[in-house]
Amino acid sequence: MYETKYRQNDYQAVEGLNYDVIYHSGFSLGNVATYLNAGAELRIGWNLPNDFGTSTLRPGGDNSAPGRYKLGTTTSVHTFFSADARLVARDIFLDGNTFSNSHSVDKENLVGDLAAGVAVLSGRWKIAYAQIFRTKEFKGQPSSHSYGSLSITYNF
Repeated sequence: MYETKYRQNDYQAVEGLNYDVIYHSGFSLGNVATYLNAGAELRIGWNLPNDFGTSTLRPGGDNSAPGRYKLGTTTSVHTFFSADARLVARDIFLDGNTFSNSHSVDKENLVGDLAAGVAVLSGRWKIAYAQIFRTKEFKGQPSSHSYGSLSITYNF
């Protein structure tokens, strides 16, 4: 798996309230998952940290540790909205065994995630919650998925 991120400088929306955008793209190559992905995250809040955003649970996603603050600040609160699209060539959980016949389903080749959440950073701690909405992953799937992601991180 490989993923790269690009963070734009933050901009001031109103006094004390900033926003930024973090773009990402990557790929996975292997017998479990082979795909290309791309997306972005919009963050809006106070004292945005100098990091690469809050990663939700998704294939190939990282788990970002708390970032650096702007000089003189110790607490950050922000909300975030993210989107990720994957062009899936292989998913062993849907396609079945790589080297022999096994159960499988017809997968959707384009899968997307939308997420919305909130993060609080204080000192070395980061607590983030996100609600993720994932499109259908295989043909005949009765409905799309929605799940929550809670992460608590301490930076040594």
